[in-house]
Amino acid sequence: RAARRATRPRATETRARARRVAARAKRDETLAEITPEALKKQLFASKDLWSTDVHAVMYRHCDGNGAKAAKYWLQYMPMRNRAEVIRMMLELARAPHAVEVVGYLAWPKVKPTTPFGKTPSLVDIDGCANDVSHETAIIRYLGRELSLDGANEYERARVDELFMQYWHTIRNGGLTHDGQLYSARALKESIERREDAECARFQETHRVNNLSVPARSRQALRVFEEILERNGNSRLVGESLTYVDLALFETLFELAEEDLVPDFATRLNLPRCGEFLTAVAREPPIDRYLKSATRIPRYERPTYAYIGGRHCAVP
Repeated sequence: RAARRATRPRATETRARARRVAARAKRDETLAEITPEALKKQLFASKDLWSTDVHAVMYRHCDGNGAKAAKYWLQYMPMRNRAEVIRMMLELARAPHAVEVVGYLAWPKVKPTTPFGKTPSLVDIDGCANDVSHETAIIRYLGRELSLDGANEYERARVDELFMQYWHTIRNGGLTHDGQLYSARALKESIERREDAECARFQETHRVNNLSVPARSRQALRVFEEILERNGNSRLVGESLTYVDLALFETLFELAEEDLVPDFATRLNLPRCGEFLTAVAREPPIDRYLKSATRIPRYERPTYAYIGGRHCAVP
């Protein structure tokens, strides 16, 4: 009887090890590794997202050890969108990770393996075959994992609060493109038409209103302008960068593209946001990521054709 009890821990560990091995198989470590330069060339050769057939993996901060060193495994299509803040978080923390790039034509085979048939996903986060799907869930999970969610309980609550403000206004409740509450394109067009899109503060406006999209867009940005002005530094919460900083930064970096409103800080009277954009872009890990080929190119709607941008010229 005692001998049987002694063998139970070993049997339990053996079963656990077998589960871990099976779980790791969810990360397709047989995928071919692709260099950032080769991926970029292939995407532009495909012309648009709908024509991409790539299914390969890029390893980041794995010191040449590939899948064995990848603590995190991010799976997404070849676009920025819902994975961009996630990628900046991983780059800022220099976390060893893999980026599994699933082209649109390769997606049908991968789709049934994801929790909800959607992407992005963090694959096998715990060695027990458990994935995390949905952009916001992944961001919050990595915020805790990488200490990018605030220094104390209040800061964590404040980061979450501001992220939800960003999500429901600038991100149009989860859209990955222009909407009724925020549109970089609408801001550009209103400036070109010399329209006066000034309006009351977001805090003073009813949810149901007849404001134009450019006016709502200014309101959405003005909320964060006021917070930065009150804080007196280039952080939305506390003294260190958090995931809500990266979310706002990604929005402002896109707004400042040459084909949108590169001088938005002056045109839209958002000096603090302009300073914030410059300060975060100078953070060494962010600067390296923005200037590297590993960042997926932009695309334009409605064709989803790949286009150039800052630090990402068409080859």
